[in-house]
Amino acid sequence: REEVFAAVEAYAAANPGLAWVTGGGWDLPVFPQANPRKEDLDRLVPDRPAALSAADGHSAWVNSRALALAGLSKDTADPPGGRIERDPATGEPSGTLRESAARLVEKHVPELGPADYLKGLRAGQEIAGRLGIASIIEASADERILDAYASLDRAGELSVRVLASLHVDTDKGVPEAARLAKLREAYRGARLKATAAKIFADGVMEPRTAALLEPYAGYPGDRGRPLLEPAAFNALATALDAAGFQIHVHAIGDRAIRMSLDAFETAGRANGFRDMRHHIAHLELIDPADIPRFKALSVTANFQGLWAYADDYITDLTLPILGPARSRWLYPIGSVARTGAVIVGGSDWSVSSLNPLEAIQVALTRRGPADPPGEAWIPEERVDLETMLRAYTVNG
Repeated sequence: REEVFAAVEAYAAANPGLAWVTGGGWDLPVFPQANPRKEDLDRLVPDRPAALSAADGHSAWVNSRALALAGLSKDTADPPGGRIERDPATGEPSGTLRESAARLVEKHVPELGPADYLKGLRAGQEIAGRLGIASIIEASADERILDAYASLDRAGELSVRVLASLHVDTDKGVPEAARLAKLREAYRGARLKATAAKIFADGVMEPRTAALLEPYAGYPGDRGRPLLEPAAFNALATALDAAGFQIHVHAIGDRAIRMSLDAFETAGRANGFRDMRHHIAHLELIDPADIPRFKALSVTANFQGLWAYADDYITDLTLPILGPARSRWLYPIGSVARTGAVIVGGSDWSVSSLNPLEAIQVALTRRGPADPPGEAWIPEERVDLETMLRAYTVNG
């Protein structure tokens, strides 16, 4: 935590002319209950608003000036799909915003310009090149991101093949299929295609925004909240599938994963089951009853193998709120692979390392990349080398 504080303070001091201090990358387990306080950020950045996203992109840490600028107080209701963390004594916002609540502040942050996006893309593809990565999925693309890819593609500077997953506004529902179809046509390039559609089905486990079938341990009645309801999800998936999009879903909790599989099944029954290669990314907690459905429905399982070991996120924040019975089914890569389903490997960079070799190693050992040989975490879910080599090559 002191390292985070020092980095923020140094950056603020080195950039006195910035109207906002923005950035990100802080790890949830660094702070008690994954909930950094506004008072700490006030001390580090006392003279202007500050907003720093978490490493996973699902939480934001903001100071009092940012909260005041956004008009957030103890009387502000949680937005749909989000949560304002509050001081238990006063009810005032404590400085951490989850999911859509972060946008209440972030909409006031000055936007980055095209040059910023190009700079970021050039840096990112340089890292990919060093790691031998020849093709990528851009996980959730809006037009600013697409413009950056298209600009490099037209100039012959795009060094990776890019499948862009177009961000779906789930609040708008079925009409999104027509809007995304126009983007798909507009951003067709030599090494760029925008033929996938990205749906966020839930949040993440640690702050209890992942959608579960049963309540979180110690939080009666709290199962998290899916970011869209089943009927809306089914209709949206059916429309996107009919429009020829490869659907790419973020789903962490077992309820969100079941909803995703149900939506793909509904789309297939409506439009005919074709070689669409819809996929679900992350797959942290799968109910055992749903594991055979990936193979049965030809849904690709997009795992981040690097996450499948007992780090601080697991031991400090996840195991206590799931309990031992459910925790047995965390990142069940081996169980899904044994059904014959297609497994692919992703990084979720910049949330975690872009290096596929680290992820392959963890999937095989179920231990941290720097750990010595020893006992595997949930050894039943280890996989063999060929499975993971295929996951990061031909299966992609």
